[in-house]
Amino acid sequence: MEATSALEAANKAMTSVISQLTPEHRQAATPCTEWNVHQAIDHVCQGCQMVAGSLAGQTPPQEAVDLLADGPATGWANAYAALSAAATPEALAATHQMPFGEVTGDIAVSAISADAIVHAWDVAKGAGVDFKLDDDVAEWTLATWQQLVPADGREGGFADVVPVPDDASPLDRMLGYTGRQP
Repeated sequence: MEATSALEAANKAMTSVISQLTPEHRQAATPCTEWNVHQAIDHVCQGCQMVAGSLAGQTPPQEAVDLLADGPATGWANAYAALSAAATPEALAATHQMPFGEVTGDIAVSAISADAIVHAWDVAKGAGVDFKLDDDVAEWTLATWQQLVPADGREGGFADVVPVPDDASPLDRMLGYTGRQP
């Protein structure tokens, strides 16, 4: 799956989950123990805006901006739109400096898309709302995380792999690899 298709899949997953949220879900705990529902969505939006800015050659803002001030749906829509607009063929092919290293735009967009998909599941699980993901997208997300984050010796806040049965669904295999209990 190419980066822009992955970004569209992430948008579909996150938009679906956010559309089911109510204000009461804001403080709900997520499986990503460091963030509640609001913080997980903010993390993804901040990441998308950071990658979009890097692709466009912009310097990151010095002060934090509340991307969810107008609500999670608007915050996500704005972050997705910014990243989608910045993900031009030229920007995807070029090398950019990201907080996690110097990578092509294609890799950066793939990484943030995989991150958004996993955190959409976190938000759905924390809020107790439906989450649906096509098997091919789950397989792509798993393959992307396998390329980006080793199974052993994880650092930087990545949880250890949770073992799942060999016959587990693509979603459950992806969740287990990213340290979540399916």
